[in-house]
Amino acid sequence: MDYKTLINNGIKRLRESTGLTQEKFAEKIGSSTKGISNIERNRYQPKPETIDKICEVFNIHPVDLLMEYPDDMETKELILQINAVLQTMSKKDLKKACKIITALKD
Repeated sequence: MDYKTLINNGIKRLRESTGLTQEKFAEKIGSSTKGISNIERNRYQPKPETIDKICEVFNIHPVDLLMEYPDDMETKELILQINAVLQTMSKKDLKKACKIITALKD
């Protein structure tokens, strides 16, 4: 599999794992639904600026889009989902969430 397909598949995996429709995903990253659809169907490669925006919005590294996580997919998807929820929270709620996560960890 080439890197272009890996990136496109990674974008689709990210969108699906965060529970976003193509429309909502496109809105979050400032793209069009048609553009997301074309990326996910490997019709074209996203521009570097689009990849940067996706990584910024979802707080991931570009290499995360290249990686396949067959053994750890469920964990990775959960982390992406949690991260997507955290990004929508206020600073006050983030502090609460941090306390809860810290308490669960201990």
